Amino acid sequence: MIPIHTVQKIVACIVLLMLTAVLAGCPRTNGPEDIIITITDENGPVHRQAHAPEEVLQAARSEGEVNWYTSIPEEQAREFAALFERKHPYIRVRITRESTFDIVNRVEDELRTGRPAADAIHVLDPAVFISLRKRGELYRYEPAESKAIAPQYKDPGYWTGARLVTVCLAYNPDVLTAQEAPRTWRDLLDEKWKRKIALKDAHTGGSAYAQYHFLREKYGFAFWEQLAELKPILYKSEDQILDALVHREVLVGGGVLGYKVYQYKHLEAQPVQEVWPADGVPVCLGPVAILRNCPHPNAAKLLVEYMLSQEGQTAISHLLGSYSTRPDVEPPNGRVALSELNLLRAEDGWESYLQKQSTLRTEYGRLFSPESE
Repeated sequence: MIPIHTVQKIVACIVLLMLTAVLAGCPRTNGPEDIIITITDENGPVHRQAHAPEEVLQAARSEGEVNWYTSIPEEQAREFAALFERKHPYIRVRITRESTFDIVNRVEDELRTGRPAADAIHVLDPAVFISLRKRGELYRYEPAESKAIAPQYKDPGYWTGARLVTVCLAYNPDVLTAQEAPRTWRDLLDEKWKRKIALKDAHTGGSAYAQYHFLREKYGFAFWEQLAELKPILYKSEDQILDALVHREVLVGGGVLGYKVYQYKHLEAQPVQEVWPADGVPVCLGPVAILRNCPHPNAAKLLVEYMLSQEGQTAISHLLGSYSTRPDVEPPNGRVALSELNLLRAEDGWESYLQKQSTLRTEYGRLFSPESE
């Protein structure tokens, strides 16, 4: 006699085949939700997508474009989009490039009006994606390429880390010697740096907030109080900070994305030098996700899959000089390996990072932008 659980599995397979045949004859809708078949056997529910990748390709062809909101610098974003379009010439990538929190504000405005334009978003702040997921604003989709990425860099079915960035110190070697430049974060508290430190504004930059968060965790609020007393100059972007160093308007970049220093130094031959602080290097994760109710969900799937693929990750790494979340993608030549750095990361998980964000951003505003209250 055939065991009952075997009979259940046979029946489940027959039902799946029948439903697949029926669905194959039905027109595919362009709605944001995939059709999911749920079959229950003795091991519990099993979820299967009812459409093959070819159907996604066909639907993406019909959509013809994808709206990509990203904090990747515009030039590199366009170069990456060109690589994707070469692979999928029937899809045009429309790029909206702004800083992390400017992108977030734009997305929130679209969601409030009920007219989302963004399809895929990629910014340097996991808290953004955790918040969107909690509110039901992320499209449920698990990219095939996400299997190559470690668990700490993804929330399966919702978002996946597409790059890692590090925050370092920087100086102009034509102005300061290596011995004169600060070597640790606490070195910034020396009175000689008063009004000569450049900081990125954490109101706009996800990496700047990561720096504030992790150094506050390590040294407490007193560290930032002391630094604020030295009257650092706030800038909106790394380019502005590095230009200020090159033009000798400041002496120290008190928190700069490592890959931007790499670009200025190696690709543009500018006189800037990074310092990896011995007391810790803040690291920030940049996830990618698709918004629920977005206008081009299938084209967005292809973009996300490409971003997370070995080819796409290698392209991002070499275009930006940033680090990949895939273990099979090496950092570009000239960049130190992450394993050689004393990294400061979210030890309690990204959920805790989100819970503290609103309070810490308000606190930051009181220190550095009191007029904004």
